[in-house]
Amino acid sequence: MLTSFFGKSKPINFILVSMYVVMGCVFYFINVMDKTEGFPFFQKQTLLLLGCLFSVFLLNFIVKKNSLTQNNTYSIFFFACFMLLIPILFNNTEVIISSVFLLLAYRRILSLTSEKNLEKKILDASIWITLAALLYFWCILFFIVLFVAIIQQRSENYKLTLIPFVGFFSVIVLATSYNLIQGNSFLWFLNIDRKISLDFQIYERTTLIVPISILAILLVLTLFRKVIRFSETRLKEKSNTTLLILILLISVALILLTPIKNGSEFLYLMAPLAIFTANFIEKAQTFWVKELFLWLAFTVPIIILFL
Repeated sequence: MLTSFFGKSKPINFILVSMYVVMGCVFYFINVMDKTEGFPFFQKQTLLLLGCLFSVFLLNFIVKKNSLTQNNTYSIFFFACFMLLIPILFNNTEVIISSVFLLLAYRRILSLTSEKNLEKKILDASIWITLAALLYFWCILFFIVLFVAIIQQRSENYKLTLIPFVGFFSVIVLATSYNLIQGNSFLWFLNIDRKISLDFQIYERTTLIVPISILAILLVLTLFRKVIRFSETRLKEKSNTTLLILILLISVALILLTPIKNGSEFLYLMAPLAIFTANFIEKAQTFWVKELFLWLAFTVPIIILFL
C-alpha cells in the first residue's frame, strides 16, 4: 500500500506528508508547552513548523531537479519520518533555520553539474553556508563540500576557487556592520560558540537512543551500499553521489563535534540520509520488504512521540 502510494509523485503525497509533519509537531508542542507561555510560544512554534515544511518541499525540489531518485516521493516521506523520530528538533530555532540554509546551499552545489552560471551558483552556496555557520558554527565544515564540487568541475578558471571567500567575507562584513550599528561591537564573532564536546551521555535516554540507533543503522546500511556499488553508478550521477556521501560524513562530524547535544543536531543528517534510503528502497527487489520498511518508518516515530 505505502510502497505503491509513495512510489509515485502526486500532489496528494505532499499533502499527506505535510499533514504527518504538522500532526507530529502539534502533538509534541502540546506536550512541552507551558500554559503560561501563551501566544508568543504558539507564534514561535508555528514559524518553526513552517520552516520544517519548507525543508520538505525544498528537499523534493532538489531531488527532482538533480534526478537523485526515481520519480517518487520516498525521499520526503523518509525525511518527514526521520524528523518525527527526534521531535525535540522542532523546538530548536538555530538548527531548523541553519538546516534550511544548508538545503539552499545543497540546491546550488548539486546543480553545478549543469555547468551553467557557475560563478553565481558558487557565490550563492557560499553565502548560504556562511549564514548557516553564523547560527550553528560547525556548519562551516560544509565549505568542504563546496570546494570539492568546484574541483570536480575540472575548470581551467581557477578564479572559481576564490568565489567562496568572496561570499564568506561579504556576509561577515554585513554582519559586522549590523553589530556595529546595533551594539557597537566590532568583535561580535568572538562570541560565537566554537566549542567541541564529546560527551554523549544524553543519547542514553530512551527517547533518543532508539531513534539514534535507527538512524545509525540506516546510515551504515545505505552508505555501505552506495560505496560498494559506486562503480556501477552512471558517470553523470557519480559527481552528485560523491557530494552526497561527503555531506553525510560531514553531518556525522558535525554531530560528534557540536557542544550542545540534545538530538536536534541529527536534523543535518536527515536530508541526505532520506535520499540514500529512498535509493535503497528503489533497488529492493521484494515487495513485502519495501512495504514493511515503509510501515516501520511511519509507525516508529508515532510510538516515540508517546514515550
